This record gives sequence, C-alpha cells and structure tokens, in this order.
Amino acid sequence: MAGEARPGRAALAALDQVLAHRPKKDDPAFARATACLTAFRDELIAGHRRQTCTRERLTHLNGVISVVLAGHFPLGDVPWDELDKARGWLSDLVDVIEPA
Repeated sequence: MAGEARPGRAALAALDQVLAHRPKKDDPAFARATACLTAFRDELIAGHRRQTCTRERLTHLNGVISVVLAGHFPLGDVPWDELDKARGWLSDLVDVIEPA
C-alpha cells in the first residue's frame, strides 16, 4: 500500500499522540483520534459489505471508539488506563488488517 492512506495506522498514530501528551478533555488531539478511528471504521464497514471484514472486527473497533469518546468527554477524570488498553486492542486489530 505504498503511497496510499492506511486508516488503521493513522488512527493508531493519532491515539498514540493523545497518550503521549495526555491532554485535558475535549482537546483537538482527541478529536483527531476520533476522526481517524471513524475513517478506519468506514473502511471496515466497506470491507464487511464486500465480505472481507468480519462483524467481530467492527464490534472490536466500536469498543475502541467508545473508550476514546469516554476520554474525550469524560464525566470525571480522563480514563487513561482504559485508553492505554484500547490502544492495545487497536494495535492488535491494525496488525491483522494492515500488516506492517
């Protein structure tokens, strides 16, 4: 995929940026990570329609998006431990879908 956008890798990089800087809630870094994650989800939805992506993978990614949104708009403190876990889930998913 040289020269092509890899939405999963972009989402992982955006989430890494959030985790590296640990911004306060409602920060542009969270917005970027959310946008990248939803672009990746759009790719998986298209893959599901072509029967090249499983519903399980979509469910997995939706879980990651939910955790990131909980960090973007937390009811209390930003759930950094959960965001770290979600990063691991995303990394596993990206490694399967967009191998290095």
